[in-house]
Amino acid sequence: MNDNEIMDAKSMILQVTGNLQAKMKMGDKIVTLWQQIVESIKSNSINGDNIGKNMASHSRVNDFENGILLIECDHPGWIQMLQTHKKYILKGFELKAPELKIQSLAFKLSGTTAGLKKIKEKDQIEKQNKIQNERMEQEEKILEEKGFGYQKPAQKKELPPEIQKIFDEMKDDMLTKNK
Repeated sequence: MNDNEIMDAKSMILQVTGNLQAKMKMGDKIVTLWQQIVESIKSNSINGDNIGKNMASHSRVNDFENGILLIECDHPGWIQMLQTHKKYILKGFELKAPELKIQSLAFKLSGTTAGLKKIKEKDQIEKQNKIQNERMEQEEKILEEKGFGYQKPAQKKELPPEIQKIFDEMKDDMLTKNK
């Protein structure tokens, strides 16, 4: 249809409501995925607390534009915690909904009027993402140097046969004493 052609009211209403329905479905999907991905974040502590549920309950999706997802949090501490898991969250969106093309997260504090400014050029987005990724990598290196980085589980080492025999005897002894 050309810009000069006249559209009847029914067609116009159907077109507008169709666009709204598509946007609403996309919004619902983003909100649902945000909850799922954030709630899946587990603590590194011994008791394995699910800090993701707390982070999800103190944050909500506010806006999505130009590949940037704006998240609103009710306290700056939650923003900081979510920022530390930014890479994980973005990877979750990439795996579960690549069609959304969420490239970055932005955060705002509840009650503020901050919003996503309109970024039109793809180069600007890519430049900002590159800067953000470099910053995250630097922070991860610093954390690793301080002993807070991801550590692969230690591989099981074989014990000398004499020591293994002693442990096996102790194990058998402990298990049979209670009988």
